[in-house]
Order: sequence, then C-alpha cells, then structure tokens
Amino acid sequence: MIKKLQKLNKAILLLILATLCNSASFAHKKDTLYYLGQVEKTMSKLSVHQKVAQLFVIEISRNPSEKTKAFQNSLIKDYGVGGVIIMRGSVYHLIDRIHELQSIANLPLLVTIDAEWGAAMRFDEYLAYPRQTQISRIEKGAENLLYQMGKNVGKELKDLNIMVNFAPVADVTPGGNKTMGQRAFSHNPHRVAELATAYMKGLQDAGIYACGKHYPGHGGTTTDSHYEMPIIKHSRAHIDSVDLFPYNKLISNGLEMVMIGHMAMPDIDPSGVPMSISEICINQVLKKEQGFKGIVITDAITMAGLTNKNRKAVDATLAVYRAGSDMILMPDNPIDCINAIADSVKAGVFSLNELDNKVRKVLMLKARAGYFEDGYSPIVKDLESKVAAAQKRDRKLIKKMRRKMLKSKQPYIEPVGQDRTLLLDKAGE
Repeated sequence: MIKKLQKLNKAILLLILATLCNSASFAHKKDTLYYLGQVEKTMSKLSVHQKVAQLFVIEISRNPSEKTKAFQNSLIKDYGVGGVIIMRGSVYHLIDRIHELQSIANLPLLVTIDAEWGAAMRFDEYLAYPRQTQISRIEKGAENLLYQMGKNVGKELKDLNIMVNFAPVADVTPGGNKTMGQRAFSHNPHRVAELATAYMKGLQDAGIYACGKHYPGHGGTTTDSHYEMPIIKHSRAHIDSVDLFPYNKLISNGLEMVMIGHMAMPDIDPSGVPMSISEICINQVLKKEQGFKGIVITDAITMAGLTNKNRKAVDATLAVYRAGSDMILMPDNPIDCINAIADSVKAGVFSLNELDNKVRKVLMLKARAGYFEDGYSPIVKDLESKVAAAQKRDRKLIKKMRRKMLKSKQPYIEPVGQDRTLLLDKAGE
C-alpha cells in the first residue's frame, strides 16, 4: 500500500495529509498513512458518478411516504449518495430509518445533524440546552459550561452514530436580531470566538466533527436567506474584524468543516453573487487568507438566497461546486445534480483531480470515524438506556446553567416560537 501511495502526486499527498491533520484535538488511533490507504483503496472502486454522489447530503425526515422512502433508498443504494442529515422527529423512528439506509449503502453514510443546542433540536426525547444568546449572559464560567455542553451533546450524538454536528453558530449579531433569534452567542466577536470555540472543543473531544456557520457571517442582516438573498454592506475592514474574527480562532483550534451562507457581501465579491458561489470568498478569503484546509459545505441549496427564478437547482449545484464547496447539502433533485457534475467532469469542464480531492476529504472523515475498519457496524444498540443516560447528564448541566443565568445582570431576551423553553423556570431547581 505504501508503494501505491508514493505514486500519488506529491502535492496531492501533502494536501491530504494537511487535511487529515486539520484537527489537533482529534485522537487518531492509526497513523495518517493508514487512513490514506483506506481512502485510496475505497476511491479505486468508485466511478465518476459514485464519487460525485459521495459529496451529497440528503434530508431524512419523520414519517416519509412510501414513495419518498423508495426514492431515498434508490439514491443511496443505486447512486451512492454519501451522507444524510436528520430532521426533527422521534429518535427511535429516525434511527431505525438510518439503520435501514445504512444496510443498503455500498459505503457507510456520513450521518449529520443540526444540534446547535443539543440533540433536542431534532429529537423529541432529549432535553434542550439553553440557546446561545442565553448562555452568553453567564458572566463567569461560560466557556467551561459550553465545553461540557459540547462534550455531552457529542456523547449523545456519538451514541447514535451521528458524526457531524452543524454547529457552532459563529455569526456575530446585534441583540434582538429576529432572523438569528437566539442562535448567535453575542454582538461581540471576541465573545463569539471564545464561546463557539469552547463548544467546538467539547464536540471534538467527544469524537464529533464540528461545523462553523454561516460563513462569512449572517449576523449583519435581518433578511432571512431561506426566503431571499441578504445583501450585507459591511466594509471589508468590518468583515475582517467582526464577521471573520471567530473563524480565525475556530480554524486555529482545528475546525473540521465550514458551512457557507447564501448572502452577498459586495466588499468581498463586488459581483454581488451569494458567498456560496463566490470563488473569491471560498478560495481566496477562507482557504488562502484564513488557511482553512477542511471541508467546505453549502447551506441547504434549496434556500431562496441561492436558488431563484434565474438560478435553478442544477445551475446552483454547478456554481457551488465550481466556487470551491466540497459537499452539497439538501438538494431537492439530487439525481439531476449528481449527473450535472459528473457530466461536467467527463466533459473536462471540471477536472477529475479536483473531484478526487473533494472526495478524499469526505472519505477521510469516514475513515477517521472508523467506517472502513473490519467489524464496523452502524447499528445503535441499547438506545433506550442511552437516551436515559443522556437525559440524566443533560438535566444536571442544564440546571447548573440556569442557576448561572438567573444571577446574570445582563438583560434577559425572551425566547419566542421554537426558542421557547422552561430553562429559566425555577420549577424543579
């Protein structure tokens, strides 16, 4: 295997090794070249279409119709889609569905989730942690609490064989921003950097890949990119000192993934395109200036901030791929999108070398998670006892956080809608 690895282009090998070693806090059980060997062995068996499919993450929601289930099954069994994102529902139903999908997958699926304030964000059976804005009210010890929260959340995700948490939110936003609600830690970039990094480290130390979002920063607008494209007219100096500041600390502490937002920032890219399709943003600012070597993933590409009457889903997919994203999240017509990229590679529009580099990054995550080891099983055992243990751990830490928040002299911002919890209710103290 070593001889085969030595035949790789030296520049590619160095890139792979740099990516693999991106997170200093991840404990690698094997030597770097060992994982690289697993990746190259796996890649040698994949067609161009199968390689492209490894870059896609599809949505798995509660109570899918038989037609939807059959479509998802085909995407994974026949096309080889590489990952899934779990949406809201019962942990028992959703994990059973993941087991079904893993059983028909040719390569183990990378299971991802939005769990910004814990597994409760998606699973009904878990306890919700305080929201980010509320945690930032804690005047002393917030970083330690966030680190422990990250470890607890990471533990409950790892128990479910979920390997990626699309958190922390690293947006810097003024208080009362209705678009971000309680999702952002603070209006102070230094505070955001400290708390987001603490949460990330906790996730990492539990063996979970963290993903900072929404790069380069969604905090400077009240426009929701789910419905239209925000235009953030901050100066480049402001962007560097505020919006990008938390990412410098996250990246230096081993951030594995970055999610690119669908907002325009003319002082980064004067063309006015969303940052998710801006080569200047991704390749120049994120990768070159900030030195990020991990995986770049899009926000959901069905969001209106990216797709509109002038940019259909397939066109958006080609654009985010061309701009530098490695993974593509939640396409609504994944077969057409996979075919479009694969056909472009075969036609020489995109290079095969570029595709291989993207796929290597994805497969490295799977290799380091143990997916290619002999005897690996994605089956979750003793789920009920794992849920009960998580509830016990979380309840203890949540109570500690509540007590700290109640002592805060900072103004309390009432959660609304899905943000509403009983976290500041003294009952049960």
